[in-house]
Amino acid sequence: MFKQLAPIALAALAYSSCSIATEQQMSKQWFNSIDYTHIESNRYSFNAYQLVSHYYFEEQQSSGVLDDYGYLDTDSNIRVNYFNSDYTDYLGLFGEGFYKNWFVTGEIYDVDDADDYTLGIGYLFADALKVSVNKDVREYGDDYFRLKAQYNLQINDKDYLGFSAETDDELDVWNVSARYFNHLSGSHYITVDVGHQDSLNDSASNAMISYYFGDHYAIGAGLDDSELVLQGKYFINDKYYLTANYTESGSAELYNLKFVAQF
Repeated sequence: MFKQLAPIALAALAYSSCSIATEQQMSKQWFNSIDYTHIESNRYSFNAYQLVSHYYFEEQQSSGVLDDYGYLDTDSNIRVNYFNSDYTDYLGLFGEGFYKNWFVTGEIYDVDDADDYTLGIGYLFADALKVSVNKDVREYGDDYFRLKAQYNLQINDKDYLGFSAETDDELDVWNVSARYFNHLSGSHYITVDVGHQDSLNDSASNAMISYYFGDHYAIGAGLDDSELVLQGKYFINDKYYLTANYTESGSAELYNLKFVAQF
């Protein structure tokens, strides 16, 4: 059980699901965050932090809330992330470039070990369906291909339903996910996120529902591989906000705090 918290910690660093509600849609291009995660159990403790800077070459229009800018990335972008924990640290790079409807991607997980990287190519259909083929190159172990598809069903100006599916070329490892974004009324929004991952040795499911009220608050609750997850956000203004997560897993507890600055 305790070992399962390490990937949960990484997911908590990379993922947050609820947003501030605002009637005025805004645009941002540069998204920056710093995360701190702590796991405490009767057997061990674990600390990690991550810095991420993500820049888009075109302004990204919000969906009506300030941490949701649509389901699909359809503009060229670059991302730099630095991760440090009690056991390891690395600096990663990612880039995605569009030419008309075609796009290419490249990612190095650790610049100190550039023998592990990913290259991909894909096509965007009607700004709604994004498909790609990616090759993961590994210094140790076999190289493999991944197939990925994402679809956005735009219900109206704000509401949407998004689907994603990804698998390796032998269908041994795959995952599916979906996100529902709904404007209830005024400054009230709701999102529902569900997902399932499956591999040769393990499988896990997750779900999160988030509710946004007023201009400064959001709360969420869900399950991550049957573990309780609670989330809260405080939005200082349209540029800065804080998010906190709590995950309970048996006798262990995970705490995550994240600060975001977007411009």
